[in-house]
Amino acid sequence: MAVAGGLQLSAPSHGCQGQVLLSSTKSTLFAGSPLSFSLSTYGKESFCRKNLVVFARRLSGLEEAMRIKRDRETRQLAPKIGRRPPLRRGRVSPQLPVPDHIPRPPYVGSSILPEIASEHQFPGSEGIADMRAACELAARVLESAGKLVRPSITTNEIDIAVHQMIVDAGAYPSPLGYGGFPKSVCTSVNECMCHGIPDSRQLQSGDIINIDVTVYLNGYHGDTSKTFLCGEVSESIQRLLKVTEECLEKGIAVCKDGASFKKIGKRISEHAEKYGYGVVERFVGHGVGTVFHSEPLILHHRNDQSGSMVEGQTFTIEPILTMGSIECKTWPDNWTTLTADGSPAAHTFPLTFRSTFSSRDWTPSPLPSMASASSLEAISSLHFSNSIRSPPPSSQAQRLLGFSLSRSFPTLKSASTKQSLSTPRNFTTSAFFGKKKEPADSDSSRPTKVQELNVYEINERDRGSPAYLRLSKKEVNSLGDLVPFSNKIYSGDLEKRLGITAGLCVLIQNFPEKKGDRYEAIYSFYFGDYGHISVQGAYLTYEDTYMAVTGGSGIFEGVYGQVKVKQIVFPIKLFYTFYLKGIKDLPVELTGKPVAPSPSVEPSAAAKATEPSATIKNFTN
Repeated sequence: MAVAGGLQLSAPSHGCQGQVLLSSTKSTLFAGSPLSFSLSTYGKESFCRKNLVVFARRLSGLEEAMRIKRDRETRQLAPKIGRRPPLRRGRVSPQLPVPDHIPRPPYVGSSILPEIASEHQFPGSEGIADMRAACELAARVLESAGKLVRPSITTNEIDIAVHQMIVDAGAYPSPLGYGGFPKSVCTSVNECMCHGIPDSRQLQSGDIINIDVTVYLNGYHGDTSKTFLCGEVSESIQRLLKVTEECLEKGIAVCKDGASFKKIGKRISEHAEKYGYGVVERFVGHGVGTVFHSEPLILHHRNDQSGSMVEGQTFTIEPILTMGSIECKTWPDNWTTLTADGSPAAHTFPLTFRSTFSSRDWTPSPLPSMASASSLEAISSLHFSNSIRSPPPSSQAQRLLGFSLSRSFPTLKSASTKQSLSTPRNFTTSAFFGKKKEPADSDSSRPTKVQELNVYEINERDRGSPAYLRLSKKEVNSLGDLVPFSNKIYSGDLEKRLGITAGLCVLIQNFPEKKGDRYEAIYSFYFGDYGHISVQGAYLTYEDTYMAVTGGSGIFEGVYGQVKVKQIVFPIKLFYTFYLKGIKDLPVELTGKPVAPSPSVEPSAAAKATEPSATIKNFTN
């Protein structure tokens, strides 16, 4: 039996009667009803009849053509390049030291993997300058590390060089000690999707390697990576990397204030599928800033993720494409993750974004060659050449993109080659989007900064809320059931009674396996004399969700943004984090430091008793 790409081909070894069977029992590519037909052949001595059964899913003409073309090219290349041996782990050397004077991220010193922070990150005008510096350093380190890539160098040597560059700049290598990760950089070779640990394995001609660099500088993480080609790499793998880069650009193109996060995955998947590649679902992009990994989580495949982008957020987009299975397996080190079938994977170009565009009037800037979305470099021990080139950025593009490097990185000497390396100038690390010039009569004084407001909603069971109207007339929660409600709201520090919520939820779908429901919710938060905020969107009772801020009155007139809804005890306690724009600075009494959400939280006795000192003026009741 011969097995190729999940197809099983069987035939008798002798005799004139035979069958050929192509089935889908071990393939995710083929499914559906069998098609059968007969093939008759005539030989000099006998007549042979073969029955052919094919199981296939319905492919578009373009998908089928691309699959056939890729299969043909693979067969043609196979005799020339052979099948590369599977990746094997080499020897991992001890962790490198970091000078005591260099500040560490909070997770250093613990082997426990940090949880994904639930808060979105908005560096602000001051913080973004520090974050730019971190991204700029990461880009310079990455470019210099890429110049070390050649046959015979070990990934451990790359780690040593990266580590030294980072600490020489007064920064900390973010991966080092993150959940016990033992090295200063991730090096993912061939079928390794991500999180490869540098070791004694030597690179070979034909390898691809993703080098993922993150630095911690001035309290901010700068995250970037690039996939490099080592020596002579097959055209099929170069095409995989090219399409992965194009997928990233498709994801970038949808980014704007108010855009849905799920559009990123939709655009990436659409483009990858045109070429027959799979998009890995297990690994995601993430928020980044003072915290290494936070919400929002950016899914690169088709999804129904709630939530929209808000100006000022920083996050990464980092799709992984494969030539085969999107399933993965992880080595016993709990980090190194490979494709399940050993097919090559391209983990290409995580971008750190800062959303700096208007929700009403914006233009995405063109993308020049950059550290995190740059042209792919074909690197050998003899020469450097670009296999894919991008036009140089114009001065206008550089202005819109935020910044570029104007100085080269200090000279680095490779321990193995003793060859001096330095990075080129004008190397951009973050993608920034600029605004169109607003008309002269526009209100340029409208505030644009993001303000955070935390609110607790508590059902004290004294208002007859919620009411459940079973319009479906079914015993189980069903489409069309209505849930009007009104609950009390308190400040994030639980020291003041603010007012009430009031609104309506329309049930869309019940999920028995999740013990919850999906609603379309429309409701408002009333803050006494301060006014109100209205919100709308999908509301899930079984997990945290995001909804849009649609407007307001009083001090909230003209407000927009989004709100995160955190379930504590449904439907008794909920915690809201608003990200508000378009309004003046919030009153101090609304912005106290929030109490961490937990089932045991309770308002202060004074707030619960609505004592004058523990309420806002004319609070809504």
